[in-house]
Amino acid sequence: QVPYARSEAHLTELLERVCEKMKEYGEKTDPSTHRKSYVRVISHDGTKMDLSGLKFDGDVTSSLKFACESIAEEYEDELIEFLSHEAENVKDRLCSKRTDLCDHALHIPHDEL
Repeated sequence: QVPYARSEAHLTELLERVCEKMKEYGEKTDPSTHRKSYVRVISHDGTKMDLSGLKFDGDVTSSLKFACESIAEEYEDELIEFLSHEAENVKDRLCSKRTDLCDHALHIPHDEL
């Protein structure tokens, strides 16, 4: 029997809600490389966060939410497949080997994933 936390029904529910969390992120641009990254602006535990240099507005959150929804829709089957099994390096395998979405980001820590 599959535990509810890894069931297809539960994972589908999570995928439907995960993109709403994009409102908790802001955009930061590295001044030397001009590479954009997205960082949490709301902490999990309520501690104050350093928001210096962050762009946090409706355009950023809307764009990020749209990108999230597009990826979740296009790769829904792969996401559910990977998340329904306990496995090592899920984020790396999903991110580069199945989707080719983020090869450049494999060396950057993604604590949220």
